[in-house]
Amino acid sequence: MNTESSPAQTPPLPPERQPALRRWAAALRRIRKTSLLVALGFVVMLGLQGVLIHHGITRLQAIGAAMDGIARVAVPAAQLAQDMQNAVQNRIIYMLRMLAQPDPLEREPDAQAFEREGLAFGAARDGLAALPLDASERRQLQGLLEHAVLLSRSQRAVVQALLEGRDEDARAQILADTVLERQRELVTALRELAAGMRLKATQTVDHAHRLQSQAEQVVMGLGVSLFILGTVIGAAVTRTTLRAERMLHAEVERNRHAACTDTLTGLYNRRGFEEARKAALDDDSPAPYGLLLMDLDHFKPINDSAGHDAGDAVLQKVARLLTEAVRPHDVVARLGGDEFAIFLRDAPADVVDDVAQRIVTTLGDFTFEWKGQRFRLGASVGAAVFDAATAKDCWTAVLKAADQACYEAKRQGRGRYARAAAIGELVSPTA
Repeated sequence: MNTESSPAQTPPLPPERQPALRRWAAALRRIRKTSLLVALGFVVMLGLQGVLIHHGITRLQAIGAAMDGIARVAVPAAQLAQDMQNAVQNRIIYMLRMLAQPDPLEREPDAQAFEREGLAFGAARDGLAALPLDASERRQLQGLLEHAVLLSRSQRAVVQALLEGRDEDARAQILADTVLERQRELVTALRELAAGMRLKATQTVDHAHRLQSQAEQVVMGLGVSLFILGTVIGAAVTRTTLRAERMLHAEVERNRHAACTDTLTGLYNRRGFEEARKAALDDDSPAPYGLLLMDLDHFKPINDSAGHDAGDAVLQKVARLLTEAVRPHDVVARLGGDEFAIFLRDAPADVVDDVAQRIVTTLGDFTFEWKGQRFRLGASVGAAVFDAATAKDCWTAVLKAADQACYEAKRQGRGRYARAAAIGELVSPTA
């Protein structure tokens, strides 16, 4: 058997894809013409860069000023939050002083001071609410105000009881409403709000100045870079054009390969097999050729009992076994389902018989395991031997002869091959 390797046959580009290739070539010519316009466009860009730099710096300065304005909002917000905190703390102090004063008549000044702090709290609250706070700060403020309203009601009830001399009722009200604990919680929350706004003010100012400084440096650096870019733009355009050429060529190859390849097994599909067969016959070699058509035996039970995933795994394994069983320059294809074809170059009858028998033996010995189940396979192979002239003129007859030989192998009990002695005649394999 001739086992000498020859270069793999690349399927030729099908005729129906020739118009697409011509369109890609035309697009490439347009790219070359466009490269000149691109270069001229960059010249204009260099002329505009001065305007761009001036405009960019002006805008960045305006952004810095606007961010400073935002910071000026944050600063009074922090102060107002601090005023609210101070008012709450002072109300606590005045209420406790009234509680410590044994004479109800002496409690009136502290009660008036308590009310003044309430007014101060309200003024700071209204001022803070009027500022353009973000959504998170506004939700935080709303929660604090709801807490403050409920606490103020309890405080007023305590103060009123103290003014009327009902000290025991006041103490009971403080304990029942947990006034002191709620006051401490409100003070802590206001302290956190004020600290957060002070931090935001500081961070906003620092960020604004830092961003402005960095942006000015970037714009100036960009201007220098644009001048450098102008000197190398011609080379970049040329490189882009060459890259486009390579991409187009690679796309052609990818499309051709995808159109001729069976996605499940990686073998040729029917179209790829026909193109490879025609390319091989174009060599006009006087040596005979061989065709093997193969159907898997006992494949349907695997699909029925183990599922299509198992069937796909079987087909992928069979594809690898077939590739290993044939010679390097033979063409293996999956025509569809469990039907495979092998086109043999430089293959007299004894070589065809040898390859067919090797395939039958290999698949007959193969046991497929899937999730604890074991399956035996086999193959029925039909073979035909022919010359180039016969294949070119009567390829349908060659296919029919190989198909009839495959049917004969099945009829004889499967797991074997049969070869047509001539187109239209069959020879059974020897035992």
